[in-house]
Amino acid sequence: MSIVSLLLAAAACGPAESEDERVDVEQALDAFDVSQNEAALVVGAIARVDPKSKNPELAAAKAAATAGLVFRPVDCVTATRKDNTVKYLLSGCVGPFKTAKLDGTLDVVYSVSGNGLHALASVRDLHASRAILDIDSEGFYSLDPDGETRRLVVEASGEGQGPRGHRIERAGSYTVTWNATEKCVTFEGDWETIVSTRSFHTTVSGLSRCAGECPAAGGEIVHEKEELGVRIRVTFDGSAQASWSSSRGRSGKIQLFCGAGA
Repeated sequence: MSIVSLLLAAAACGPAESEDERVDVEQALDAFDVSQNEAALVVGAIARVDPKSKNPELAAAKAAATAGLVFRPVDCVTATRKDNTVKYLLSGCVGPFKTAKLDGTLDVVYSVSGNGLHALASVRDLHASRAILDIDSEGFYSLDPDGETRRLVVEASGEGQGPRGHRIERAGSYTVTWNATEKCVTFEGDWETIVSTRSFHTTVSGLSRCAGECPAAGGEIVHEKEELGVRIRVTFDGSAQASWSSSRGRSGKIQLFCGAGA
C-alpha cells in the first residue's frame, strides 16, 4: 500500500475517541453552557409567577404581563398569551442572571401538579449569547421552606450548539436555585452528553454564579466515559479560566465565556 493510501485510510477512520482530551473539555463546557442558557430562559418564564399558583391560566397571564420586567430592556420582548400558553418574541434581550443577547421565539405551556408549578419550554434556533438552542424541556418551580430560595428542577431534552461550536444533545436533569435579592444562582446537574456518535456522562456539582460574573470558586464538572476509562474533571476558581485534568494524565486551562468575556 502506498503512503498516500495509508494517509487516506487513517483520515477515513478519524481520530481515536478521546485522543484529544481538550475536545472533551470543550464539549463538557458547551453542554453546561447550553444548560445554563436554557435555565435562564425557563427562569425568565416563571420568575414573576407565584410558585404556589394553582391556576395555570392565571400563571400564564401573570408571566405575560410581567415579561418586560424579566427580559430587558422592556421593549425587547413581546409576550402573547392564549389560555395557559405564552409565546415570547425576544430581540436582543438580557435575561435572568444577565444572560445576554437572547434572540428568537420561546413557547411556554404552564401547568400545575402536586410538586408545584410546571413550565414546558420549547425553542427552535434561539440564540443566547454565543449559544444556539433547540429544546423541549420542562421545569418544576417551587419555593424552599426558608421562603426565600426559589428552586427550578429541569428535565432537559433537546439539542444546542455551545459557544465553542460543538453540537450537543442532552438527556437528564438539573436543578437551579436562586435568591431574588442576591441575584445569584446555584447549579447541580446530571445528564448524558451526546456529540455525534460519542456519548459521555456529565455531572455538575457545587457550581454557583452571580449575575454577569464568572462561576465562583469551588464548583466542578465531571465528564466521563467509563468503558474507555476516560474521566475529565473541570474546576473553577472564580476567574475567566477553568482548570481541567484527565484520568490519562493530561491537564490544562481553558477560557470561559463569562464576565467581561461573555
